[in-house]
Order: sequence, then C-alpha cells, then structure tokens
Amino acid sequence: MTRKFKIGKAAFIVAVSVILCSSCTYDTEEKIDKSNKLLPNGKHLVVEKATSSTTATGFFTKYSYGITHSFYYKLSINPGDVNWDGGSAEPKNIIFYKDAAYIHYLKEKDVKVEAFDSLDNITKTYTQLEVHDFYEKHIDERYFFKLFGSDYWTEIPAEEYFLAKQSSEEYDVPNDNELTVITNVSDDLKK
Repeated sequence: MTRKFKIGKAAFIVAVSVILCSSCTYDTEEKIDKSNKLLPNGKHLVVEKATSSTTATGFFTKYSYGITHSFYYKLSINPGDVNWDGGSAEPKNIIFYKDAAYIHYLKEKDVKVEAFDSLDNITKTYTQLEVHDFYEKHIDERYFFKLFGSDYWTEIPAEEYFLAKQSSEEYDVPNDNELTVITNVSDDLKK
C-alpha cells in the first residue's frame, strides 16, 4: 500500500468514528391541551395548546445533549365561527366590539442590537429574541350563511385595541404564561 492510501484510510476511519460517536437519537414527546371557557357575553371560547419536547441523546455515549421545547396555540370562538392560529404566539386577552373580535397576544421577535466592542474599537450588530405585544382584529367578509367570502386577522396598532377596550369588556384567554414582556425598570420608576 502506498503512503497516500494509508493516510486516506486512516482519515476515513477517524471521520466515520467521529460521526458514529457524535450521532444522536431524538425522542419527541407531544401533548395537546384544550381549554373551554364560556364567556359572560355568551360566546364559547376554545383554546388549544400543543407542546413538543425533543431530547437529543448520544447514540453510543447515552449522554443527554439537551432538550428543545416548542409550543403553538390555536383559538376558536363559537367553534367553527372564528378561528385564530397563533403558532408560537401566546394569546392573552380578547375583546368583542362592534361585531369584530380583537386579540392581544405575545410573540418572540428578532431584534437587531448594536454593541460597541472597546477592544476592537468597532460597533457590532447582532440579533436577539425579545417578547413583544401584538394586536389583531378579525375581519369577516363572509356572506350567505358564511359559505362565500373570506375571513382573516389583520395586525392593528395598540391604540386601536385600547380604544375598543374602553367601550367593551376585555376577557382573559386561558394560557400557560410561557411568554412575558420584560419592562425596563427605569421606565417603571418614571411612572
């Protein structure tokens, strides 16, 4: 055998060994919870939350490399009448005003942040996840017993939501409070 062939064979064996030793098995556990709530205004609210946890375990080492957690929410008002699929957003409150539904929810959002690196004397930009408040309004353009047309949710400014809140009652939506908005302490002291 030539020297090149021996080196190539050794590199191949090392590469296969590294791949086999770093291989993981993934075990996923999913759970779906439904909450039913009859609101004082007579509307029936159904909230569905699906939770998924995936554990990565080394195939040979049996070492746990970590767990990833994800969830998604779906909401239905008078089931089949109005549906909201929030994905990884967490619903917090709902309002019914002038034949429309308004929802307040929290969702993680990528935010660009600039930081000054004094060692390199440059400003670096990176992204981080932050939880933010979002508001949407249900638009229903269905007609003839809701067989034709379409309905959808559209994002609205916070001011529009709070104006509707002044004239109607706000209801809490059942959730697990996995997301919370962190406020700046100095902003709280100014109030």
